[in-house]
Amino acid sequence: MKRANWIRFGVTAAVIFAALGLLFPFWPLDKVIRLGLDLKGGTRIVLQAEGVAEMSPEKQRDITSRIVAILENRVDQYGLANVTLRPLGEGRIEVVIPGLKDPEKARRLIGATAMLEFRKVIKASPNRDDLEAERRGLQDILPSHERDETGNPVMWYLVSEPLLTGDILTDTDVRANPDPRYAGYYEVLIDFNREGAKQFAKVIAGLRAQGEVPGEEGDRLAIVLDGVVYSAPYINVDLKRTAQRTGTIQSARITGAFEFEEAKLLAVVLRSGALPVDVTVLSEYTVGPTLGADSIRRGTMALFISFVLVLIYMVIYYRALGLVADVALIVNMLFIFGALRAFGATLTLPGIAGIVLTIGMSVDANVIIFERIKEERRIGKAPRACVTAGFAKSLSALLDAQITTIIVAVILFMLGTGPVQGFGITLALGVAGSLFSALVVSRLLLETTGLAQWIPVKVVQEQPAK
Repeated sequence: MKRANWIRFGVTAAVIFAALGLLFPFWPLDKVIRLGLDLKGGTRIVLQAEGVAEMSPEKQRDITSRIVAILENRVDQYGLANVTLRPLGEGRIEVVIPGLKDPEKARRLIGATAMLEFRKVIKASPNRDDLEAERRGLQDILPSHERDETGNPVMWYLVSEPLLTGDILTDTDVRANPDPRYAGYYEVLIDFNREGAKQFAKVIAGLRAQGEVPGEEGDRLAIVLDGVVYSAPYINVDLKRTAQRTGTIQSARITGAFEFEEAKLLAVVLRSGALPVDVTVLSEYTVGPTLGADSIRRGTMALFISFVLVLIYMVIYYRALGLVADVALIVNMLFIFGALRAFGATLTLPGIAGIVLTIGMSVDANVIIFERIKEERRIGKAPRACVTAGFAKSLSALLDAQITTIIVAVILFMLGTGPVQGFGITLALGVAGSLFSALVVSRLLLETTGLAQWIPVKVVQEQPAK
């Protein structure tokens, strides 16, 4: 075997073994390759950063980049897998979360601006109208986090202007609530930085403690996140004395009837920092897991049927050479799926359509080569020479067709969104794999197995002169 064929053999073997290693255990599909929203189910949300329309393009990009960075930090800390975040321009951000069954959780995680404030409670009432007449200056009326059966706040708070904000935080943690009234629930512990510990102690020292003056209830400090009061504890005497004696308070607690996931989400939002501007949900698209499973089944069936039919057709039409095309097609499929796994690319339903299209394009490259080989055979060349000449003369046509297709696929990937990107990815990988399979795998088989002897050529007999 010639040195060139040894190189082809080594490259082919490396591609096959690498693909098999990457794809093991091969099934189920969602355990092997990252699936898109349309196949796995999940949520796609488009956010709009408020107030960026009046900003310069450079400022818009800066704000959007900061929002994306903060949201990436949030989803990483919360443990959501395979989340895609990317700017869409003009202050819009696309968030795709495959497999998420609770869209509300996504909205709360990525939509919260995380504006944490500490405010003095002036008065609390279950009826908002009772507080409206007593509102003065910069005071606000804010709802409680706890809701009743109808979804309305169980309490309203008339609060002062902010005394402290969340930029004094350094860390948050979730732990079981020690209060017997909240047995089985969790609370969020927040830690302050050095300056924040001093500022918080100063605020506490300036409030009236419960029991400090006989007959008086004492002051309450509302912990407010994005305009919602999460807890409003009374200041106790021990805490005030600590603030006055040491001048620092290192931590505080956000208490309440929090389930673990709710407390974890709150801690992550606080720890990741506040968004630079408010964001609103511009659009939301949710695919249920049942629809996703049905899409996988139908897409996989279409892929399998087209694959088998092409394999059968090539053997019937090209006989022994059809076997060469079939082997090349199998290697191309391994190349595509292995590359998807290696690059962490997402497979979508249009992506499966791209693979089905690639199946036809893959054998098309072999058809071009085989026809050139047959032409060389008709003029009387030896089988080995026909193979060499056929590959040489078909190379330019192959490259012209496939490279232009790759250019289109790259444009789809760069400018498209979601499923369109998925189609572009698989199309580009399929075309690249098709070139590799045709020029390397098919040539290796034709030059080393003797299959070139079975080239089906109709002998053209010369007509006698009249």
